[in-house]
Amino acid sequence: MSARLLALALIAGLAAAPASARPVRIAPAEVTAAEPTFPSTPAGKCAKDFITMINDPTPERVKAFETTWASKTRLSGIPIDERITRVKGLQEDWGKVKVTDVSAINTVIVEATTSNGHSLEMTFNMSSSEPGKLDGIEIQASSEGGQSHPLHAELRDQTVKGVADALRKNYVFPDKGAKMADTILAKLKAGDYNDIESESALAKQLTDDCREITHDKHLGIRVSPEDKSASHEGMMPSRDEMRRENYGFKKVEVLPGNIGYIRFDVFVEDDQANKVASAAMNFLSNCDSIIFDVRSNGGGSPEMIRYITSYLFETKTHLNDMVDRDGKIVEEFWTLPEVPGARPKANIPVFVLTSSRTFSGAEEFSYNLKNLKRATLVGETTGGGAHPVRGDRVNERFIVRVPFMRAQNPITKTNWEGTGVEPDVKTASNDALDKAIELAKAATKTKK
Repeated sequence: MSARLLALALIAGLAAAPASARPVRIAPAEVTAAEPTFPSTPAGKCAKDFITMINDPTPERVKAFETTWASKTRLSGIPIDERITRVKGLQEDWGKVKVTDVSAINTVIVEATTSNGHSLEMTFNMSSSEPGKLDGIEIQASSEGGQSHPLHAELRDQTVKGVADALRKNYVFPDKGAKMADTILAKLKAGDYNDIESESALAKQLTDDCREITHDKHLGIRVSPEDKSASHEGMMPSRDEMRRENYGFKKVEVLPGNIGYIRFDVFVEDDQANKVASAAMNFLSNCDSIIFDVRSNGGGSPEMIRYITSYLFETKTHLNDMVDRDGKIVEEFWTLPEVPGARPKANIPVFVLTSSRTFSGAEEFSYNLKNLKRATLVGETTGGGAHPVRGDRVNERFIVRVPFMRAQNPITKTNWEGTGVEPDVKTASNDALDKAIELAKAATKTKK
């Protein structure tokens, strides 16, 4: 998997140890001389510990990091052995990490280079509900040379004006696009950005200022040098990287009680991904109920959403529409008339496991099935992102990810933007699978 997606998957899987667990004290790993100083704040200490863990990813360090820093609201249910493997995977992908800059505005941003030729930008977001705990880490990775540079006044002014222009012209809601543009231009004129010294810090501040107005988690400003590979701007790994990750499919099994279980962490649009999806669904075709686990799924292709969902309907069914900024439906999504292999038995009970990290396309999958009354959602309210995005280049150093369309459910005539998808049965993410198994057994018994 690409450095960016693997890192995001890792952070989505951080989990705090049980209250009874005692933190493990570990001697600090060797730190390269002349590293920038981390602030003496929870975010700063957390960031330093994260770098230490990546540079020496022993099981003890991973467990200690989670025990010390992970927010309970970010519990994922992913076994500790898998999280340890993910950390080791990052270390193998990156090599040793050398911090080149640390800045702090509302949070801590760490810039670094790696011995394997990556440039990293890591934003450490601390929990608002659990003081001193980590809510998540946003990680961007590019090839060497793509790191943030010091910021000069001309580039700062050009970037703010370019972002404002892109939002005014392309944001899915024209009135909010104009409001965001007016707001950041006013802040520029007032000198609010004058003290920002690095490109990454400017990108973070502009993102915060825009999201303060729209609360749109898909929207963001990023440092992305124009002469670097297009994959830096994209959100999906290469086909070979996805093959190595089995196209996002992590587990398929038949649980006691003839309950099918399938977990996938991303929706990939690819012919080979379709074959993996078909193999998984065919394997579960004789089950009496099915549980879909999207607790760690951050979204992806609407085509794969359509493909998997088609196994659950025998007749053509309207799933979702995409609407442009003028309110016009530009694309309709219906189930496919045919899918390879065998479908599960008609009308068997279906359950979808959700968490606060379930986002974007995974939310659509959940929302579609809920409103079609084809599945019972079990877990936590999802993240709340319903707007497809594209990268608009601002200048040679920055892009802005602009949501330019919105999902519209044909039944509710709205979507889950900003609110998330409410589960039918609310429970902590870690308890969702056990609860769904209980419900599946009860539903199967009732049918018999």
